[in-house]
Amino acid sequence: MEELKPLVVSVDRVKPLLFGKEYESRMILDHVITGRDGVIQMNHGTVKAGCALGGATHEEDEIYYILAGHGKLKLGEEIIDVDPNQVIFIPAGCFHALDNSGSDEDLTILTFWKDYRFNDAYEERIKQWGKSFKTIDED
Repeated sequence: MEELKPLVVSVDRVKPLLFGKEYESRMILDHVITGRDGVIQMNHGTVKAGCALGGATHEEDEIYYILAGHGKLKLGEEIIDVDPNQVIFIPAGCFHALDNSGSDEDLTILTFWKDYRFNDAYEERIKQWGKSFKTIDED
């Protein structure tokens, strides 16, 4: 395996991809940033206060780590409360949707995937920017 140098990414220096006024997504770790295929993909996402996301079902497992805020997460037919310091495993094929509409504070999460090809936000970055990662200093 190719030897790589350690990498530090400052989340506040990463340009967010905006999905309307409801959600912003920052790719903070992937195969392009690290230079190695097969690295776990990590995304920093923010569901804005008073907003809800439509939800999705993916072909791969996904993990959420709740950093800040309080909201609801629909998992299949169940709705659970989410709070900081929770880790949620979302198995492949499970519908999931974040709802922060009842809150006046942003809901901030880290999401993790095994493979970038199963991340809709990744594909949208490529479509809009031509690459998966941008800093706030780039056009």
